[in-house]
Amino acid sequence: MKIPSIHVGCGDFSLQRLGVLIDGNEFNPVACVDIDLKKAKSKLSSIKINKNEYLTDRVYTTISEAKKKHDAKVCFIFVSFKEHHKLIIESLKLGMHTFCVKPIALNQKEFKDIMDIYSLNSKLMLLQGYNNQWNEAALKMREWMQSDNGIGKMLGGQCISWGRQNVKKDQPQEVINEGTFFHSLACHQLSQLVVAKGLPDYVTAYVHNRVDKNLNYQGVFGTSGAQCIFEYPGGVPFSYTGTRAAHGNPFGFASRWSGRWIIHGENGDIKREGGHLTLYKNGGPVEDYYLKDLDNNLIEDERIQFKAFHEAIMTKKNRSNLQQSSLDAWILMEACNESARKNKKISINELKKNIYGK
Repeated sequence: MKIPSIHVGCGDFSLQRLGVLIDGNEFNPVACVDIDLKKAKSKLSSIKINKNEYLTDRVYTTISEAKKKHDAKVCFIFVSFKEHHKLIIESLKLGMHTFCVKPIALNQKEFKDIMDIYSLNSKLMLLQGYNNQWNEAALKMREWMQSDNGIGKMLGGQCISWGRQNVKKDQPQEVINEGTFFHSLACHQLSQLVVAKGLPDYVTAYVHNRVDKNLNYQGVFGTSGAQCIFEYPGGVPFSYTGTRAAHGNPFGFASRWSGRWIIHGENGDIKREGGHLTLYKNGGPVEDYYLKDLDNNLIEDERIQFKAFHEAIMTKKNRSNLQQSSLDAWILMEACNESARKNKKISINELKKNIYGK
């Protein structure tokens, strides 16, 4: 059964996601929200989305106004991340399941505000969207990480990411807002770690405070790159190195966002680069795959994610794990920022107590 939904944001990225929702069988977008009504209606009338004509007459400036006129049960939010916090709270207060593209919050106060409102109606589903963990390659890596037929108990590992984002445009969000390297780029790789192995016990992180006029880096804390090490139970280490050094590469905009991984376990080892994965055991490769990695514009990745969100709402299948892993990914990214700011090892449990208040 299709669930009626409100779609917030009429920018190009958001409208690509609206197209996925309209063409799918899970949700029925009944209204759009955008602060610029004229521009939004023009965009909606010009794009080629199957059966979207009715939406040009259903654009509102607030979620509350749209909800008042349409009986929607779900809200999708795809706008500037500076607006996420207040829009999520508005949606939750209106009693709607809420899906918001990462990051749902820019700091601990915003996250706490959201969770305080969510706690008043925890029957709703709150999901932070991470599209990198749904493709075939990511799912195969997760399977090997969690299975005794894969690597068994993890002994250690590392991930390297050479990310590229549009940081040369005027006043890009990613280079003027503190801590957004973790919350907007490293999360693409490390959410895959969280959904597979959960949160570590401790985090130690360092950031690259880079000034580079050609790449529009302005020396703002936590925007250009970072390195960190996570300690899982039993002292199991996992390291991460990432950069947003947008020098470009021959593979296109999003290449290397999935990460270059080596993971060691008691029963075997994983080597992954994008869609190429190899499982090693007993001195040699036992499984080797070239699987689909990121889809063009991440469309197929979003489609799979939306289906999982719908199924969790309708049947409660995997609902708790799906939601908690997305929120835990935010916790891990913020722990990295906290460690780099204070130049100290951060306890995940202590950070969660400070944020959740318990």
